[in-house]
Amino acid sequence: MRIVHRCPDKTADISSARGTAFRELRRLLLWLLVVAVIVYFSVGLGTDFVVSRISFAAEAKLFGTLSFAQSPDAQKAPCLGRVRRVLSVLSSDPAVPPLPYRLVLIEERRPNAFAFPGGMIGVSSGLLEALPEEIGLAFVLGHELGHFQYRDHLRGLGRAVGAGLGFSLLLGGRMGGDSVAKMLHFVLQRGYSRHREEAADRFGVALVYRVYGKTEGVDRLFTLLSGRDKAPAWAYMFATHPSPSRRIEKLKAYAAELAGRR
Repeated sequence: MRIVHRCPDKTADISSARGTAFRELRRLLLWLLVVAVIVYFSVGLGTDFVVSRISFAAEAKLFGTLSFAQSPDAQKAPCLGRVRRVLSVLSSDPAVPPLPYRLVLIEERRPNAFAFPGGMIGVSSGLLEALPEEIGLAFVLGHELGHFQYRDHLRGLGRAVGAGLGFSLLLGGRMGGDSVAKMLHFVLQRGYSRHREEAADRFGVALVYRVYGKTEGVDRLFTLLSGRDKAPAWAYMFATHPSPSRRIEKLKAYAAELAGRR
């Protein structure tokens, strides 16, 4: 038997499979993004539909038992008396939702406040130290009352649960599906959260203006936070809240708008 060595006319293109893999990966990522957007907005529409049909009375019944473990001394803290007085003045405004508001004091140095369904408002000890003036404190409380008015806490809860279920069903929890779902929800939720924060800011400014007849000092907290803020502007692209400097600009603009209506 005679063996003849010949060079092949054409060489195999080993890079073609690699190019196909990259195309398939891009197609998969695009498909995931499109489906994630559809799921997110579908869940958002469904959540808004349900929340709009939950009355404030029903919310109070559903979440009225929600509480934080606190010592009796925390509830009797003198600083909370000042907060209760300001909250009582603000809640008498017709625009404030009729909920049984409860205050919770959090021992934390960082100035912070939050709202939970059912009328619970939490304030940190650092916030009360940073805001000795009534107008500054009134704005922060008014901001939280704005979240109740717009049902942001219920909408956020519904979107988080609905999107989590939707992404879990879609990805099946396989191949890091849970991590991908969390990442997609995180990215899609950023813009919505910032929008709701700005709406609550506007509600708080308008409420302070109606109750106190002035807005000087509503930006006190953000002025303090802006002085401590070391993060670059681009970092707030991924934050749920606008930057303090941006919020100060918008607060002043809206306050001027309110004053111009007189």
